[in-house]
Amino acid sequence: MSVPYRITVRISEQVMQKLEDMVENFQYESVSDIIRLAISEFIEKNEGKGGTSKVDLVLPKKILEELEKDVDTGGAISLEDLIRLVLRDYTLKKVNKEIDEISGKS
Repeated sequence: MSVPYRITVRISEQVMQKLEDMVENFQYESVSDIIRLAISEFIEKNEGKGGTSKVDLVLPKKILEELEKDVDTGGAISLEDLIRLVLRDYTLKKVNKEIDEISGKS
């Protein structure tokens, strides 16, 4: 694959060793491939689309299994949709609580 630009980056010996280990132990062709992939993922993650942005989420296996059960029983269209619903409800509760505190209702 020919690419029109070349950049030079300095990294520590430890980081380079980890990258070389990843090439050896996983299905990467080269360290350059890993770096190109990392740059692409960085751009995708940080290139917001309007008022939204992508967030990486790590969930304990038990919680993930519970969420998947909810999706399987029709609680949401997809796991991503269910997580959006949960976060929306959480945010609404927090905002309503703040409004109540400001207005003296609590």
